[in-house]
Amino acid sequence: MLMSTHKELRLPRLALAVGLICLLSGCASLVNDDSQEVSVRLMCGPKTFTATCHLQNDKGRWTLSTPGTIRVVNDISNLEITCRSEYVPSFTVSAMPMPSLALLGNLFLGGVVGAAVDIYNNTGMKYPENIDITNPSCQ
Repeated sequence: MLMSTHKELRLPRLALAVGLICLLSGCASLVNDDSQEVSVRLMCGPKTFTATCHLQNDKGRWTLSTPGTIRVVNDISNLEITCRSEYVPSFTVSAMPMPSLALLGNLFLGGVVGAAVDIYNNTGMKYPENIDITNPSCQ
């Protein structure tokens, strides 16, 4: 009967841990899409109203009518949102991308290289899912 010692089990455990870290680096790139849905509402006090909005970042330009939802390509640049309606002059606001949970987990597990891969692939940064814009003319 063979008895394994604690030292004999240490090497396979270490190899398994290193293998898992290698597989998980770039995790957000594997699990997340490079695009996301964004909902935009234009507010005047507690009420929403309709407007045509153009959303733009370094990866593309999209148009929607508010309130509405549209799919945008993620990027590290701000999402510029320009809205106009028949009652309101044109104005622009910006939505900053924030690190996704997958990116933060990958930074912890895969280090800087894994996080850099996620940012390069546009999967590590996300815009807010719900963007409520207060019309500057309503204040």
